[in-house]
Amino acid sequence: MTIIYPETENHEFTSLLNCKNSIFLAGPCPRINYDEDWRNEALNILRKLKFDGTVIIPTNKFYKTNDKNFLEKQTKWELEGLYKSSAIVFWIERSEEYPAFTTNIEFGNWYDKPGVFIGWTDKAIKNEYLEERLKIINKFRYKTL
Repeated sequence: MTIIYPETENHEFTSLLNCKNSIFLAGPCPRINYDEDWRNEALNILRKLKFDGTVIIPTNKFYKTNDKNFLEKQTKWELEGLYKSSAIVFWIERSEEYPAFTTNIEFGNWYDKPGVFIGWTDKAIKNEYLEERLKIINKFRYKTL
């Protein structure tokens, strides 16, 4: 399994040219404690399943909140990753700490497309509208990763 993060330690954005058989892990990203990113659990599951493709992770340890240039690069990188992915997995475990504002936009753009899988546990907050949108199109909501 190949794992692609947005930015390297040299502060260069990674290439998304070779993303065949890829999964984009969409949903709230931590801004401080990266060990708590839900994507770590998702990666462990994919390892157990012996997934041999590419996993695209938008969590950026070098995230710069006040740098417009950075935000433009990060946004374009994520959008390219979403378009190039074979599958998109949304895990929307929304909380006060992880409000998922960007996820709302991405969800709206992708939720009704094939190859998009969406879930959150019952303890996630403020996902009622998302739940209703999924019901309207008869799309299944997963309750575990």
